[in-house]
Amino acid sequence: MKSRIIMMSSQALSKGKGYYHSVVTKTAYLYLPLFAVIVLVCTIFEKLRFILYCTVVGASYTFILNQLKKKSIDIEFSSDHIALDSCIIPIEDIQSYYLSLPLNQLLMLRIKTKNKDIPIYIDKDLKTVIESFFEKHSIRPLKEGYDNYLKYGHLIMPFAGLFICGFVYSIYNCFKYS
Repeated sequence: MKSRIIMMSSQALSKGKGYYHSVVTKTAYLYLPLFAVIVLVCTIFEKLRFILYCTVVGASYTFILNQLKKKSIDIEFSSDHIALDSCIIPIEDIQSYYLSLPLNQLLMLRIKTKNKDIPIYIDKDLKTVIESFFEKHSIRPLKEGYDNYLKYGHLIMPFAGLFICGFVYSIYNCFKYS
């Protein structure tokens, strides 16, 4: 009975949810103009703008995160392959991997296969499972230049958002004061 419980818990740890890096980036940049317009509309109400920033911008940010959660994928680490939703990566095709922590709640796992690199955001609780999985199969972590972009590339989005918000606000000021 005891070994059965341990076996079930180790299987549960080898599964998780994740997001493709491209999906996260596309979702963020897709909703960035909408987010900028919402900030502009909140700015028009001069006396209530700070209250509106907290409520409307917070609600739209929550909406964007819920849209992203709908696009999550199932990840399973099996003895001879890694399953990413419907895509199965055999162990023989994996050349290297790299783990980094670009966000507080999600790890970035980059898997390099013979054909391509696959970056995925996964739950940080799976870190020990992933490291032991690759260690068991004698696949070593290898950091490449692309990993620096994956680790720090998400910081580009806030600056792009500030630029778009500033641009829209300057257009608003041109119309208001001309």
